[in-house]
Amino acid sequence: MTQTIEGERSFTLTRILNAPRDLVFRAWTDPDHLAWFFGEGTPAGEPIDVDLRVGGAWRQRMVESDDRQYVTGGVYREIVPGERIVFDFGAVGGWPEIRPGHVDEVPVVTIQLNDLGERTEMLLRVDLPAALSDAQAKAWLDLGIREGWGITIDRLVDRFAAEVDDIR
Repeated sequence: MTQTIEGERSFTLTRILNAPRDLVFRAWTDPDHLAWFFGEGTPAGEPIDVDLRVGGAWRQRMVESDDRQYVTGGVYREIVPGERIVFDFGAVGGWPEIRPGHVDEVPVVTIQLNDLGERTEMLLRVDLPAALSDAQAKAWLDLGIREGWGITIDRLVDRFAAEVDDIR
């Protein structure tokens, strides 16, 4: 597990996954394989919507506790099958809130998948919007966004720690 802090407005988390990158890509983009992203309290069977195209959205419900649940996801900016996904982090009517016409207010997440044969190096970079003031950027970091993304992607690492054949 590697974590790099690149200033006050971005950070990169690196993980090695026990799966080829086409399966890791599918885990990020196929509703049948995205359940790993859910919080532990999310009931099984919660719908996951994915419109995998630039400008399309991914939405799913997260349950952190009885008192905190929300829809999250992203709006795709770039998709390179098997290699790269870039999205505005959030959801219309969710958290973080994406307001139509104001995507410059939410973090941008870049997932880069590097081929290591039967394994994949995954770099997850989060860039906070340039339009945010220093105080607003600090508020995002103080929310624990770095730690939250670390916990989230560790669920994917754990998912691939199982036999890869179980995931296909």
